[in-house]
Amino acid sequence: MWTKQHMSSLTDACWSPVRPAIFFATKMDGSLDIWDYLFKQTDPTLSIQVCEEALYSLCIHDQGRFVTVGSHEGTTTLLELSESLYTLLRHEKNAMGAMFERETKREKILETRHKEMRLKERSRSQQEKEREESTESKDTEDLLLRMEHDYFASINGDIKDRETKNAHLYQMFDEALETIKEDRLYFIDDKDNSFK
Repeated sequence: MWTKQHMSSLTDACWSPVRPAIFFATKMDGSLDIWDYLFKQTDPTLSIQVCEEALYSLCIHDQGRFVTVGSHEGTTTLLELSESLYTLLRHEKNAMGAMFERETKREKILETRHKEMRLKERSRSQQEKEREESTESKDTEDLLLRMEHDYFASINGDIKDRETKNAHLYQMFDEALETIKEDRLYFIDDKDNSFK
């Protein structure tokens, strides 16, 4: 249950001592609002302009028949209510109890829904954070793989460059080895494999 936004602020309020569905409120514009929640829940059932200055205090007679309001200037006004506003209806207490229970359940549902929304928001922000971290980690892995690939490509390129540069040296070395082997063969005796 809630009311519409009003231009003037509420200054005092109280429940009827006789009828649990009746609520009284004074406002800064000098009016007294009487709410009957069994009749209307969004607007006051009766709004009385008591005076032109702000009303600051409110007191209800024990039997609910008279209401006294006090203004900012010190003026006290005594109002007599109609019989329907202070005579208890047959099932009014049960109806108000059921309405308050319903409103309590609604409040709990709204509170639960609000918690769920906050939890979803936290979860969503956590998932976004994890996605960012996984993206950063994946980017880091990709960078490391590229660096590793570039490193090995560079090493293999250096090896190939050296092989092409030194190919004639290897060829000369191989030829020199062959020559040495051939020269040795001339000095080895075939029978006992000794040098001559």
